[in-house]
Amino acid sequence: MLMIMGFEKDSLNLIVPELAELLVKRYQLLRKIYYSAPIGRRPLASYFNLGEKILRKEVDLLREQGLLIVDQRGISLTPSGENLVTDITPYLKSLLGLTLLEERLLRILKVKRVLVIPGNLENDEVVLLEMGRAAAKILRELLEPDMILAVSGGTSCAAVADMLSEGPAPHGIEVVPARGGLGEVVDYQANNIAARVARKLRARYRLLHLPDSLGEEALQIVMKDEKVQRILGMINSAKVLLHGIGIADEMARCRNATPEEIKRLVHEGAVGEVFGLFYNAGGEIVGSIPGLGLYLDNLNKHARHVIVVAGGRKKAEAIIAIVGNHPRDLLVLDEGAARKIAEIAGDNGGDKAFDE
Repeated sequence: MLMIMGFEKDSLNLIVPELAELLVKRYQLLRKIYYSAPIGRRPLASYFNLGEKILRKEVDLLREQGLLIVDQRGISLTPSGENLVTDITPYLKSLLGLTLLEERLLRILKVKRVLVIPGNLENDEVVLLEMGRAAAKILRELLEPDMILAVSGGTSCAAVADMLSEGPAPHGIEVVPARGGLGEVVDYQANNIAARVARKLRARYRLLHLPDSLGEEALQIVMKDEKVQRILGMINSAKVLLHGIGIADEMARCRNATPEEIKRLVHEGAVGEVFGLFYNAGGEIVGSIPGLGLYLDNLNKHARHVIVVAGGRKKAEAIIAIVGNHPRDLLVLDEGAARKIAEIAGDNGGDKAFDE
């Protein structure tokens, strides 16, 4: 139980019921500035839907505390402010009941470790960056010499690449995409993310210059190519796997499924997708769309560390289906998804603050 000056958390809430709400608002303000600095008062006020007078009062207070710098360029954090944003999270999570929420998810899901990031990425874009930063930090800790790292595509893995600190990784690291190209947004394709991660780590990388979704006949021809076989072999021997989770119907459309295929997947109860494989609520594969993902069956079996990054309340069912039925080492998600998962599982205790 959290203690402050001899008071338990529940006692503090009785004496100062507005404490958690005030702390959340100021933390959100500092966190937004952390990722957007330098930023002007007007866009900051617009982001939080606040009047400029109210925002000015908060900014002045935090500046007096030595946490902000206000100059002609805009508002930025001081070194103390930056440290506060990164160091306050464990305290804030405990105050808001997120530490207990993590413990609940450990009981609900088959995962060794859970990190819940305060907030809901569906209404605060900064939360996705926080998820990426948390996963990137752990990813660096897991890397060992001569290891192959496989990374998936998608917005969550792209956030990990964006937030990964620059600096050399252990010797001999190679980064490979966990699938081929998918969709039209290049920044979110696995090839692009693998290259960005490798550059941050100053490591080598290999790319898979093939669409992620091919017809079965085309796939059989492609699989005979020695270069493709060699790269797929590397991917399947990866010791660390970083991937996101997709919502079944959304990913089916991204993979150019026909209306009939989508209708069938819905009929079969598909809720989540990974590597072109579609899972129902019980974690069973109920469909697939021909693609290179079908040839990555050894990836999940032999990876030493599997990191999943996924968030948003709408992904809760998909997370339960995949992570809850297939062992993973680490799950990084936002509070929105975490509370929805607990709600679905009938274990919805804890205070609600960020996820609104």
